[in-house]
Amino acid sequence: MAHLQKLGTSIADQIYPTFAHYAPLLRANASTIRSTTCSTFTYGPSPRHKLDVYTPLRHSTTGSRHSVLLFFYGGGFVQGHRTLPLFALDGLVHANLASFFVQKYGYTVVVPDYRLLSHGAEFPSGGEDVALTMQWVYDNVDKLGPVEEESRSGVDLFILGNSAGGVHVSTFLFCDTFSKARADMLNVEKTKLRGVVLLSVPFSYGLVQDWEKREVLDQYFRDAEQNCPLALLKDTRRSNPGGLDFAKAGTRILVLNAEWDPEDECLRPRDEFVQEWWKFEDSKSRCALAVDSVLGQNHISPFLSLSTNMKSEEAWGHLVANFCNRVSQ
Repeated sequence: MAHLQKLGTSIADQIYPTFAHYAPLLRANASTIRSTTCSTFTYGPSPRHKLDVYTPLRHSTTGSRHSVLLFFYGGGFVQGHRTLPLFALDGLVHANLASFFVQKYGYTVVVPDYRLLSHGAEFPSGGEDVALTMQWVYDNVDKLGPVEEESRSGVDLFILGNSAGGVHVSTFLFCDTFSKARADMLNVEKTKLRGVVLLSVPFSYGLVQDWEKREVLDQYFRDAEQNCPLALLKDTRRSNPGGLDFAKAGTRILVLNAEWDPEDECLRPRDEFVQEWWKFEDSKSRCALAVDSVLGQNHISPFLSLSTNMKSEEAWGHLVANFCNRVSQ
């Protein structure tokens, strides 16, 4: 993993060398990755509203419930797909991530596409797509794989949002637009939102200097300063002094960053986000947050490193699964 440090912390400089490094590792494990059963469904009205459901032969169960993980990939609001075509990997990415959690932990994994700028995405469309995906899961438990007798009591739902995907998850969690949708879902007994992992998420953009990125942000957010996750969290704290609705319902949040995430886009905004979170006065909201980091990874590498069958590369995946299993108990 030392090779990643040499690439620096610029996301643009990381992308192609990081893909080039992991491509042969994933190809070497292609048969294992492809052995995971995958089905595709429609979850909304847009042509982009498709999702892949990866299912285990036997579910992991915690207290007679089985675990489902939703993964929202990154891509800077302009790119991304359920399976990336780069480096002739023939559908291995993000199937490798799904396969890791399916085969090692018995989770069902759902990987949705969401609208990009080229499909008319505009804030808060990312949050809308997260809400639609979650609603589909709530309404289609029968499509999440074979249900053993011991797991019929319900589903423990987890969300992993990476980079821009994590921005969309944050929009769903903190934007008032989705307060009713959150209330409806949080009150369902059969399917419980137990935990959310926000991986390498740019919580604010005030330090971004790249004009091309600023143009993209202006197109999506219209006003990034007002609609970024940090601003939404601040608005939530001011308008809901009693605390976060999902925290009161028992949902836990893990903010996770790679060691070589960019300082200006991820690490300093994360610190501001965490400091703002600690200002909540109620103990349930404060205690809902955990913060951790992944050594030896950069902004691009985590989703590529799973199913490489290398202990050091897959350590972050085990960290996420341990978080999910712990908050289920």
